[in-house]
Amino acid sequence: MRINHAAQICALSAADLEDFVDDWLAQRCKDYHAHELWRGTGDMGRDVTGYVTDRRLEGPWDNFQCKQLSSKLSELAAFIEPGKIFKHSADGAFSLPRAYTYVAPLGVVRRVQHFVAHPEQFRQAFLDRWDIDIAGRLAENQTVKLTAKIEAKIRAFDFKKVGWLDATRLVNDLTCKPALVAWFGADPGPGPRGVVPDEIQASESAYISQLLKVYGEKGTAIYIDAAAALACPEFGPHLRIQRTRFFDYVAFDRFYRDSTPDEYLGNFKDEIYHGVVDVHAGAHGGRFARLGEVMQQAALLQPSGVLGKHAGPQVKQGTCHQFANEGVLPWDR
Repeated sequence: MRINHAAQICALSAADLEDFVDDWLAQRCKDYHAHELWRGTGDMGRDVTGYVTDRRLEGPWDNFQCKQLSSKLSELAAFIEPGKIFKHSADGAFSLPRAYTYVAPLGVVRRVQHFVAHPEQFRQAFLDRWDIDIAGRLAENQTVKLTAKIEAKIRAFDFKKVGWLDATRLVNDLTCKPALVAWFGADPGPGPRGVVPDEIQASESAYISQLLKVYGEKGTAIYIDAAAALACPEFGPHLRIQRTRFFDYVAFDRFYRDSTPDEYLGNFKDEIYHGVVDVHAGAHGGRFARLGEVMQQAALLQPSGVLGKHAGPQVKQGTCHQFANEGVLPWDR
């Protein structure tokens, strides 16, 4: 049965929705230098902010306004919330945001959808309606008239960068998947198989150099590079299998790094390490025998959690080659 994660987002409390969005932004490291959660009184219209540079609020930033309501976001609320941003920016509290997004799990009313789709109409509506609909609703016991500074902020803001997200749009955003995994136990699904390049890559040079020494110990020749080993009838097929395992691990790592919280991969690798370290440290009939026994042990491991569910034998074995790359469990010791 398919789980309705959109319904789960709609069931979050207002505070949990802000935390959820903050966790979502934490995964968008390509978009943001940092992020911050603002909560309670004095937030000045900010709920969750994503900072594009280390200048934070003094540089380009995006605002995510979370509205966990019992119905769709109203037209009036769609004016009041950005109005706080314009007011406080005019007061010098922070620069204008680069973009503004309403996060309303139940969606927005049709009129808000219309304004978002017509940026210049939205801008003009702010100017026309400020003193009537907005001025008395920005601060308690205060009327904030449309001053020249506030008007300048409204005219300077890029209304094309206003958007909205309901729960379904959030769920369908690929960068939201780690938050869905963390909050609701969503299954990110199986990762892709690796693609083995013809040329030896810098990322695999360490463990391959170690394997060449292992082959030299077991065989009768010294292998000066991977090409020499690959051309060997005895060790060529073996090396090709190891490269397949390594790049299956690379694809697995890349996929789940983007689709699960940061600690999931760390926990997975930690379980593989503890599952093979004693075998690696044990007595063996040579380095090649140690390599084989570690590979056999890795294939049998059953790591916990969703990553363990999707990790085939070759991924677990390829993880051991990554340990060798890092010098944690070298093959030539």
